[in-house]
Amino acid sequence: MALSLPLELRQFADRQIASGKYTSLDEILLAGLQALAEREQVYQGRFEDLRQDILIGAAEAERGHLLDAATEIDAIRQQLRERHTEP
Repeated sequence: MALSLPLELRQFADRQIASGKYTSLDEILLAGLQALAEREQVYQGRFEDLRQDILIGAAEAERGHLLDAATEIDAIRQQLRERHTEP
């Protein structure tokens, strides 16, 4: 496989090899692709979690279970005040 890297990436790869962390450019590329695959799995998991939260929220809203933001903010403020005034 022919690969053309920008100069600064090639220099970075050379430093990684010189440090002994990696033995070849192929090894560096493999590590980079593995890291990218892991990151994509994390993002996909987060996306699915958010999707589920949205579906749950939409179902709650359809049932009329809505929160009054002003009331919720006031309750949070009161909780914070109580925490700061405790000995």
